[in-house]
Amino acid sequence: MSLVDELLGEGAVADLCVWKNKIKSGITFVIATHTWYQLVIMETRLVPFLCSTLLVLMLLLFIWVKFGEPLFIWRAPTPEEIKQKDSPVRTLFSEIEGLLLMLYEIAILFVAIIYTLGSYISLLTVIYICLVCLMTIPVLYLLFQEVVDNFIEDVLEVKDKILEIFKPSRRSYGRVLY
Repeated sequence: MSLVDELLGEGAVADLCVWKNKIKSGITFVIATHTWYQLVIMETRLVPFLCSTLLVLMLLLFIWVKFGEPLFIWRAPTPEEIKQKDSPVRTLFSEIEGLLLMLYEIAILFVAIIYTLGSYISLLTVIYICLVCLMTIPVLYLLFQEVVDNFIEDVLEVKDKILEIFKPSRRSYGRVLY
């Protein structure tokens, strides 16, 4: 299992990032690029842009429901399903709670980073750069996996050598009483 598979896991987001389905990944990349271009370069106002986007999405949803399959087929869990200890619904809620706690802990760092970068760069540009990195770095890693892994091993060896230098010695100097 490669490092990219360990970090991203399996699923739709991971498949988009490593371009397993080139059409879906390309569409995602083009939509993100177009949105960034409209909002940052063309200086489109955010609220009218969001309204226009929502109108288009509502139109697509109407066409899909009218002429195709319904978008969501899902029922709400019953209280009995939630109360069971081995219930998949309870497991799902536990997983969501764990993810939310993890995101809460990470959020403080990201708020500080975004605050600092926000004074220099537009937030939309930062988000777009993150998306571009998210969609290119995994592919580059998969192409040059051996080179990157060898480099990381070399860096880890150097790090261990440096840490050995700074490790405190185990000599005791005895107690001095005054």
